[in-house]
Amino acid sequence: MKKAAYVLSVALFLFSLHVSEWAEAKMIVTKIDRLNVREGPGLSYPVKKQLSKGQRYTVVQETNDWLQLKLNERETGWVAGQYVSSVKEQVKAAVDRLRVRSAPNSQSKILGYLKLGQTATVIETKEEWTKIQTGSLAGWVSSHYLTESASAENTQFGTVAADTLNVRAEPSQQAAVVAKMTFGQQVTIIGETGDWYQIQANGNISGWVYRAYIMTTSFYIQVLDDDTNIRTKPSLSASVQMRAKKGQQYRVIAKEGNWYKIELSGQQSGYIAEWVVSIVHNNNRSNGSIKNKTIVIDPGHGGKDSGTIGSNGLMEKTLTLKTARLLKNELQSAGANVVLTRENDTYVSLPDRVKIAEQCHADAFISIHYDSSPNGLASGMTVYYYDAQSDYPLGLSLDPVLSETETVPYRGVRFGDFHVIRETTIPSVLLELGYVSNPTELSTIASDSYQQQVTKEIVDGLKRYFSN
Repeated sequence: MKKAAYVLSVALFLFSLHVSEWAEAKMIVTKIDRLNVREGPGLSYPVKKQLSKGQRYTVVQETNDWLQLKLNERETGWVAGQYVSSVKEQVKAAVDRLRVRSAPNSQSKILGYLKLGQTATVIETKEEWTKIQTGSLAGWVSSHYLTESASAENTQFGTVAADTLNVRAEPSQQAAVVAKMTFGQQVTIIGETGDWYQIQANGNISGWVYRAYIMTTSFYIQVLDDDTNIRTKPSLSASVQMRAKKGQQYRVIAKEGNWYKIELSGQQSGYIAEWVVSIVHNNNRSNGSIKNKTIVIDPGHGGKDSGTIGSNGLMEKTLTLKTARLLKNELQSAGANVVLTRENDTYVSLPDRVKIAEQCHADAFISIHYDSSPNGLASGMTVYYYDAQSDYPLGLSLDPVLSETETVPYRGVRFGDFHVIRETTIPSVLLELGYVSNPTELSTIASDSYQQQVTKEIVDGLKRYFSN
C-alpha cells in the first residue's frame, strides 16, 4: 500500500515537472500544416479541425504528451505535443521601479520591481495584468506599463484600419464573431493563413481577422513648421508633450479623428494634428513631387451603364467624366502623366479598367464616382480604400484637404470592397464625391465651381501623398 502510494507520488511529481515546462511557456507555435485538433488527448478522439503551420495558441493543460489549446474565447482542443514548440513572449518595463505583485490586483503583496527597459518573459495574462518572470523574480504587473520587446522573435504588429472589425473564431467569414475592434486599435499578429491574420490584443482578445483590414506597413508624416506641438492626447486642449522642428519625420501608429498618433523616442507616443504635417509614403520618396508620376483616373460607369440618375435627369456617368477631365488637366499642369480609363461616353468593363492601370504601371489609381441613397436625403463625400497597406496611406493624404470642403459634408476615409480598387496592385482609392440622389446636393456638385474646387483638392491630396 505504501509502495503504491510512493509510486503514485513520484509519478505525480514527474507529471508536475512536465506540466510546469508548458505552464511557464504558456504559448506554443504549430510546426506543421494541417495539424489535427482532437476533442480529447489521444488518437481515438474525433478530429474537430486542423491548424496551419506557424499559428500560436495558449496552452490550457497537458497530459501524456498531448496539449489542450485555447483556440479562441469559446473553444479548446487537443494536439500532439511533438508537432508544436513552445514560444516565450518577451516584454519590457515602460517605467522605472515597476511593481511585481503576488496576484493580479493592486492590493496584493509587492514581490519586487522591474527597472525601466528591463526584459521579462510572459507567463500568462489575465484582464489588465500580466504574469512575468525574469531571473528568480516571478509575479504580476500591470499590463499598462509594459511594452513589447524588440527581441521577441517573429512578432509583427498592426493597426485596425476599418471602422468596425470582426474578430472571428476561425479564418472564415462564416465563423462566429468572438470580439469586435475599432479603427486605430493595435494588434499583435501571431499567425496567418491565406487572407487571414491570427491576432491578439488588449490581453483578452484573440482570434482571426481579415488581413485587408490590418495595416502593417509603416508610413511617416513630416512636420511643416518649426515649434509644432506634439500633445499627450488627440485634442487642442491636451498638454504639449514636446515641440517638433520643420522637416522632422515620425512613424504613424494610428489615426484618431483629425490627429495622428506618432512614435517618439524611448518607446513613447504622442499626437500631432493632421493639418500641420504632410504624409511621406516610403515607396515614393525618391522624387518628392507629383511631376512625372503616372496617375490613372477612372471615370465611373459610361456607355450602357449610366450609374445613378438625378431628379433632373443628370446621369452619374456624365458627371464622373466631367470631373475626370478637369482632374486630368489639373494634374498635367502639375507635371503628372495622366491616363483616363475612358475618354468619352463608352462602356469599359471593371476588369478592363484594372488592366489599364496595371499596364501603365501607375503610381496611383483614382476612381471617380457619385453616390445615391433610396430616401434622397443622404449627403456627403467619402474616400474608400481596400488594402490597408498600399491604399490607406493614399486615402489619408486626401483626407485633410477634402475635409475642408464647405459645400458638401465630408464622411471620411472608409474601407470599401469595390472591384476596381480590390483587384489593382497599385495604390488605389474610390471617391464618392457627393449624392446625385439628393436634389439639393445635386445642384451643388454639378456646378462648375464645385467641380473646380474638388479637383484642386484631389490634386493637393496627391501632392501630399508624393511629398518628401
